[in-house]
Amino acid sequence: MARPKLSYANVASTLALVAALGTSGAWAASALAPKSVGERQLRPGAVTAEKIRKNAVTAPKIKALAVKQGKIAGGAVDGSKLAPGAVSAEKLADGAVTTTKLATAAVTGAKVDEQSLSQVPSAARADTATFAESADPAAFAAVSQEGNVDGALSKGITSANVKQGIEAGIYCIGVPAFAPRGAQVTPRYNGSGGVTAFVTIGGTGSCPSPQVEVQMHNGGPVKAPFYIALYR
Repeated sequence: MARPKLSYANVASTLALVAALGTSGAWAASALAPKSVGERQLRPGAVTAEKIRKNAVTAPKIKALAVKQGKIAGGAVDGSKLAPGAVSAEKLADGAVTTTKLATAAVTGAKVDEQSLSQVPSAARADTATFAESADPAAFAAVSQEGNVDGALSKGITSANVKQGIEAGIYCIGVPAFAPRGAQVTPRYNGSGGVTAFVTIGGTGSCPSPQVEVQMHNGGPVKAPFYIALYR
């Protein structure tokens, strides 16, 4: 049987076949049609973090609710990443903002509901302090033994506001502007000593409320001049 002779044509065709087989993978990759590789063509885990180009994943490409709290690294979201007004009162958990989370001078007087504040301990003394009010009482008068008021030495009380009681030495004093809650009375010196003055707030049998009753005594009820100061 005659052997086929090796010719230039045989060698050339063989080399062409080998070259075609060797470059077929590269040709096939470069010849893929646009958009022909989809999710079904990708193996599980084929796209890793290292394979994703920097800034390739933008906000529009993230599915709603895809980024959950457990997926956010500690300290990843700082103040510069928050849009203005993004964190509203409804977004804050109960008890999330504690005293230590408040900046110095962050809460001003305008932000405080005064009715929610209790009385500070030192302010309790102000409820019973009378020194400041004593210097300028709401009403005061210099009253004669006949019940007449000296207008030059009085404020808020006139002779019309002073009535003598059913017994000598008793004076009923009322002011239309307010119902007195405190009073002080002092006898006026009229040439004789030993006169004592008493005052009663809230009304008595002689002076119905809201009048203030003044009684002058010198061994018994007696007409005598006095000074009186009334407080709100």
